[in-house]
Amino acid sequence: MHTHPINASIQLVPIQDADKAMGIIDEAIALIRTSGLAYEVGPFGTSVEGAYEEVMALIHRINAWMAANSSAEWVLNIQLHIAPAQAVTMQQKTAKHR
Repeated sequence: MHTHPINASIQLVPIQDADKAMGIIDEAIALIRTSGLAYEVGPFGTSVEGAYEEVMALIHRINAWMAANSSAEWVLNIQLHIAPAQAVTMQQKTAKHR
């Protein structure tokens, strides 16, 4: 399907008490950390970079973890940046701002 690395922004929003929500978000970030994908945690979401299939598999793992481990409802906001002819990297997008 897509042969070049893509970027995704993933924001998990548990719909429950705020004190419980942060623990759930921490678990999602742990899944991202162990995925092997490049990532950057931000205050409103986490950016990841990798092969399309790997990014989509990570999104599936987050949803599966939520379904198996939380009684909360959730919203998973996802943004994908895909360029069919070239890699899309976090470095390209942010280098001039560092």
